[in-house]
Amino acid sequence: YRLTLTALEVGYRNFFASVLAGNQKGFAKAIKASGIPRDELYICGTVLSNRANGEQAAYQKSKQGCLENMAAMAAGNIDKLDMIMLDYPGPNEESIRGQWRAFEEMLSKDKTVDDLAVSNFSPSQLDAILANPDAIKPTVNQLPFSLTYHPEGILEYNAKRNILVQSWSPLSRVLPRYGKTLESIGKKYGKSSAQVGLRWIVQNGASFTTQSKSKNHFQEDLDVFDFVLTDDEMTQLTKLAA
Repeated sequence: YRLTLTALEVGYRNFFASVLAGNQKGFAKAIKASGIPRDELYICGTVLSNRANGEQAAYQKSKQGCLENMAAMAAGNIDKLDMIMLDYPGPNEESIRGQWRAFEEMLSKDKTVDDLAVSNFSPSQLDAILANPDAIKPTVNQLPFSLTYHPEGILEYNAKRNILVQSWSPLSRVLPRYGKTLESIGKKYGKSSAQVGLRWIVQNGASFTTQSKSKNHFQEDLDVFDFVLTDDEMTQLTKLAA
C-alpha cells in the first residue's frame, strides 16, 4: 500500500501487481486512495497455475486465478485489468493450452482484461499457444533478461513472434557482480550503476519491471530515458557475462 503510493507520487503509472508478491489487495486500495483516474494507469495482474497438469485442470486453476485477481482488485474498485500474465507455463503443451483458454475467456467472454501475457516461456512453450492460428497472441514474455542473463537468441525468438521481452528482477544479480563497471560508465552521464544496467535493457529493445522500498530508487529507475550508451559501451556491457 505505502510503496504503491510512493511510486504513484514519483510518477509511475504502469503497474505489475503479482499474485506471488501477495500485494494485489493492498495495491488496489492504494490506487483508490490516490485519486488518480483509472484511465491514466496501466495495471497488470498475474495468475499462478503451473502445477496443474492436463488441459482441464490447468484451465480450471487458471480460471480460478483470473477470478481471484478481480476479487482482489475490487478492493480498489478496479473492475478491469489492462493485462493479465501467467507467472509460469504449465508442465506440458496440453496444460499450457488449458491455461491459455482461461485467459482467452477472461478477455473475450468476461471482458475483464485487454491484453494477455506470459512469463518464463521458452520458444516451444510459446508455440504451444501459437500453434492454434485462432489463438489470441501474448503481447509480453517476462523473463530474467539482464546483464547477467542474456543467452543468444532470447530477444530474437520473442521478436519473431511479435512478443515484447520484459525483464523481471533486472538488477538483483547485476549490481553485486558488475556494479563497479557500471558505475564507471555512469559517471560520464551523471547516472548510477543501476541506471546504466536498466539503460542497457532498454537499448536492447526490452522493457523492465522494477521494485524498491526507496523513493530515491523509484525515481532513479524512471530516469533512464535521457541518455544513450554508445555502441562500444553496449558491447562492453554485453560481453561481461559472455
